[in-house]
Amino acid sequence: MPSCAIMQPTYLPWSGYFHLASKVDTFVFLDDVQFERSSWQSRNYILTNGKKQLLSVPVKQAPLQTNICDIRLTPDKTWQKKHLRSIQLSYPALWREAQLREPLIAVLEKPYQTLADLNVALISLLFRWLNIGCKTLRASDLGCGGMRSTHVTEICQAVQADTYYSPMGSRAYLEEDRFEYLSGIKLLYNQFIPSPYPQGKSLEFVSHLSVMDVIGHCGLEPASAYVKEGIHDAVKN
Repeated sequence: MPSCAIMQPTYLPWSGYFHLASKVDTFVFLDDVQFERSSWQSRNYILTNGKKQLLSVPVKQAPLQTNICDIRLTPDKTWQKKHLRSIQLSYPALWREAQLREPLIAVLEKPYQTLADLNVALISLLFRWLNIGCKTLRASDLGCGGMRSTHVTEICQAVQADTYYSPMGSRAYLEEDRFEYLSGIKLLYNQFIPSPYPQGKSLEFVSHLSVMDVIGHCGLEPASAYVKEGIHDAVKN
């Protein structure tokens, strides 16, 4: 049963994003929907000296209805070096590993024009690090129409998937739209509840940070196992 998941390309996503991707054959970056300021699309948290630190990507002003794929980065690229410096200071063990440090620098310092290009490049790198082998596509390249469940259905059909893995956050609208009944596509909900792991100077476990925190504190192979195993796996709706 060919399966797919569909998620917006966010900045240095959290572990649950990769848990979902590890379950499917095809992962579609949902970049043909409206950009939302102050969302995970352009920012995320890491842990610095036991406290959350926000990394935010500066983007140009755009009309309210602008899709993610059309959001452009600001000409000022100093933020890239600042983000790399923050990662270096927060996760020195990661930074000491040349096979991690050098690819990260190479990807993050490229002169991207759009936010989607940046996010997809970083997520693709993290897929390789975490040994997640799904095929990746961009929704903006598929030319699918419709809204909500209709859009999801058309994307699944375009990639020839007969099983759709959805995050639990989308359950309400998928059930309201009767997605599985009307589309004929099997629907599974995927939930990831992060379990605590050592976080250096943090007195209490801080969850829902960028996956960089797991990699930086645990190492690459444990991080791969962490995002794939999860506490809760896919469940039937």
